[in-house]
Amino acid sequence: MRTSFNNTKAVGFTLIEMLTVVGIITLLVALVTPTLVDVIRSTRLNSAGDALVGRLSLAQQSAVSLNTEVELRFYQYLDGSSDQPNQKAYYAYQVVQTNSNGVDKLISDNYYLESGITLSKQPALSPLLETSAVQAPTADGRFMFNPTISGVKPEDVEYAAFRFYPDGSLRVLSSTAAAVGEEAQAMAYTIPEYNESFITLIETRDADNVQPVNFYCIQIDSYTGKTRVYRP
Repeated sequence: MRTSFNNTKAVGFTLIEMLTVVGIITLLVALVTPTLVDVIRSTRLNSAGDALVGRLSLAQQSAVSLNTEVELRFYQYLDGSSDQPNQKAYYAYQVVQTNSNGVDKLISDNYYLESGITLSKQPALSPLLETSAVQAPTADGRFMFNPTISGVKPEDVEYAAFRFYPDGSLRVLSSTAAAVGEEAQAMAYTIPEYNESFITLIETRDADNVQPVNFYCIQIDSYTGKTRVYRP
């Protein structure tokens, strides 16, 4: 009896074919990576902007429901770990109920902007933040905001403020002097013009850029407190 065997050849890739596939994959990764990074950055900026719009709404609704004046305060200070370690920038904000006796009350916890995100200090991008005052202790000796950055003291922090009133309207801090008493506080806050009533979130790397590629602009109607968002 004769037994026959069929000779079969092993199927595989040659070295040239493998190098070609690896080269194609490398090229695709190189082309896709910049776009993916831009998408991630844009998503973070949009997330920070949406959260800020929510806090603006919280401050206004709190003023109406509590029948009192409520502020949204934006805090700027030095952060050595940021992209702008030698410049003060806005990194945090909180909602505060203001009282004529000088004893303010927190309505919300501290909100910190995501890493790499800040509020622009350029007048052309954030005219509502042109005036800031040094944080001072309240009448009972407390500071409303205590930074978590090592070496930064509460008295080193400056803040800009949006003040909402029981009728839902908005005024902006326009005096650097400490306002004590109802009359002084009334004089320290003014109604901004609609075409100058906006703030802009940007990436910290664009802090000195007046024309950032990516941004999240929030415009606020001073009389109704309603917001509109503009994005590229």
